[in-house]
Amino acid sequence: NKVATIILYRISSCLRKGEIMKQLESDKITALYCRLSRDDELAGESNSIKNQKLILSKYAEDNKFQNIKFFVDDGYSGTTFTRPAFMEMMELAENGQVGTIIVKDHSRLGRNRLIVGQLLEEDFVRLNIRYIAIMDNIDSSKGLNDFLPIQDWFNEMHAKNTSQKVRAVLKNKGESGISLANNVPYGSC
Repeated sequence: NKVATIILYRISSCLRKGEIMKQLESDKITALYCRLSRDDELAGESNSIKNQKLILSKYAEDNKFQNIKFFVDDGYSGTTFTRPAFMEMMELAENGQVGTIIVKDHSRLGRNRLIVGQLLEEDFVRLNIRYIAIMDNIDSSKGLNDFLPIQDWFNEMHAKNTSQKVRAVLKNKGESGISLANNVPYGSC
């Protein structure tokens, strides 16, 4: 009789631990991360960020993700990882508070192939974070595609190519005598 009581106690204890673990997992944040390099000159949130939020919200709802929180870097390059919302999200991840990170497309995470590779192959694995890039059909719970490093390289090259084009346009305008200032001066003459 004592043996049966001990066995029942241990079974109920294990079941409670399983329930506690499920509860802890469901309490983790589902991070919906948005990023855009340059804003579209709107006061407030850019159109691209609004669209990213809509896509991420719908995906989270359709796939029953809970405890969602948006992290938004509007006007920050993907080549740097000192973006305020990204750093906040990663701090929460390091503290074990993030269970899933979802982005609209993989390039939103970043455009530095070495850092993105480290995030996907080391950091997210170590932190037990599921990573989803909706438009690129990436879901780390299903394994990562062997061609992902090539995609990361293309994302990095796109950023470099765009930067070179912008510099060339600005140089051309400057050499042509066209004003490079974005704001029109106000006041009396």
